[in-house]
Amino acid sequence: MKMLWPILLLVLAGCRLIGPLAVHPISVGPIEFDPSTIESIGISLPILGGDEDYDAVVRVSYRVVGATSWKTALPLQRVRPDMLSRAVPSTFPIAEQFAGSIFNLRPDSAYEVKLTIEDPDEGETTRMGLVRTRAVPRDLPLSPHVVQVDSAETLVSALAQAAPGDVITLAKGHYHGPFTVDRSGTAADPIIIKGGGREATVIESPGADYGVLITGSHVHLQDLTIGLSAWGIKLVNTDEVVIHRTHIRDVKYGINARSGGNRNAYICDNLLEGRGVVWPDTSNRTWDYEGIVVTGTGHVICHNTLAGFGDALGLSQPTVIPNRAIDFYGNDVVWGGDDGIELDYSERNVRAFRNRFGNVAMGISFQPIWGGPVYAFRNVIFNTATAPYKLNQEPSGFFILHNTSIRSGWAWLQYGELVSNFTFFNNLTIGTENAVYMTPAIEAAAIDYNGWSPDGEFKFDYTWTGFSSLHRESPYERHGRLLTAPVFDQPVIQPTRFESFMPPPLSLTLHASSNAIDAGVRLPNINDDYRGEAPDLGVLERGHGLAQYGVRW
Repeated sequence: MKMLWPILLLVLAGCRLIGPLAVHPISVGPIEFDPSTIESIGISLPILGGDEDYDAVVRVSYRVVGATSWKTALPLQRVRPDMLSRAVPSTFPIAEQFAGSIFNLRPDSAYEVKLTIEDPDEGETTRMGLVRTRAVPRDLPLSPHVVQVDSAETLVSALAQAAPGDVITLAKGHYHGPFTVDRSGTAADPIIIKGGGREATVIESPGADYGVLITGSHVHLQDLTIGLSAWGIKLVNTDEVVIHRTHIRDVKYGINARSGGNRNAYICDNLLEGRGVVWPDTSNRTWDYEGIVVTGTGHVICHNTLAGFGDALGLSQPTVIPNRAIDFYGNDVVWGGDDGIELDYSERNVRAFRNRFGNVAMGISFQPIWGGPVYAFRNVIFNTATAPYKLNQEPSGFFILHNTSIRSGWAWLQYGELVSNFTFFNNLTIGTENAVYMTPAIEAAAIDYNGWSPDGEFKFDYTWTGFSSLHRESPYERHGRLLTAPVFDQPVIQPTRFESFMPPPLSLTLHASSNAIDAGVRLPNINDDYRGEAPDLGVLERGHGLAQYGVRW
């Protein structure tokens, strides 16, 4: 079985030759936990001093409280403040630290976490901590009080008097907005505003900036349609707001949760249809038409379906608190004008996994990352106008793992100045005309165990004429594969040009004879459930069921 440790630990530590200097043993502080999400934990381990040669590593073990055996997660990544973007400086100071995430956890469960710090100059030390994942939001308050409304006037009155535990239920019909929710519930007794039927209860606010503005905390909005305003919904300085099973249509922008210091939002199972972008326009006029945009910490954005926006999902530049501990998973972007998801302005432990991004200018944007780590794994990216990944503005500190991208033209085209401190493992990157053209300087990175198609020019700071010379002569892809046909069980029709709309591939199950099978490297907590001698490349292990993308109505 192929193991990741020698090459990955080198990258995670950010090792490089730094010339003669005094080297001291590493000194670390106690574990710091970011706000947990429903199935992920974010960790930071402050570095108090030492380790000037960057050779310390931090291994991660975890278990449910009460269990007898430990599981292993990816090692923490060494955050490198010396490599942060000069083009877009961080809004907040970035500390010397190791940081990382643990995935695939049970909701509302207590975990023990053990960090093993290994430094050749010091030996081995450990740090222990306890943390709990967040629960899935409750459907009803602990002490519910139903408030029936049947008009805009009675809804305004109910919102003005709302108290913890109120379940404000809208009768079927149309309600002329906008509406503001400034009252707060509690964790046990949130204020719930729900429609009598998602398509039958409609809030319309022609000409307004938003349909619903939420400034209270512990508020749930669900089971209704919002339309005809510029923005569908806006959140400002909220905590534990839930937006669930809504249909937002006939808007230019979807859900705005970037104002103030929003925390712990749950935005899931919503259908958003924008009207600001026209297919197949990917010009800069589409850039500001955002689908779901957030800043803050602890958010879960899952199983939404989006079409007709510029940046379908993503973050914005924070002004109050750093962007930390945010999960995007299970989302389905059908088409758009700019990025499928923008992980831009992430500080640490922002994660995009098991999403599908189609018919957009760029798949996943890292522009920039301020130290990280940021994770993108198990995502499908198809029919992008420019490239599957955007590494502009000197991003530093990220993982791109087990993704499958399919597009016309170059498999990956990337311009820029510098990309640093990243790992690119176990991906399938497929084009029609040429392989990779990547101009930025690359520092402290590992690019290996990936499958590529077609053969042709490979440029990673230097140009190799084909995969064989890349594989033989470069520091990259020593274990990579040039893909041979057939790759998938069901042939995937690649468009000859981006303007040809591409429906989602029916299946990305690897063909039994594909040379992408058993070609990956073991990544603990990412591909623990692989079959065969080693993990398969790409988004889906052969023999596993397909992921569910988009709304779960």
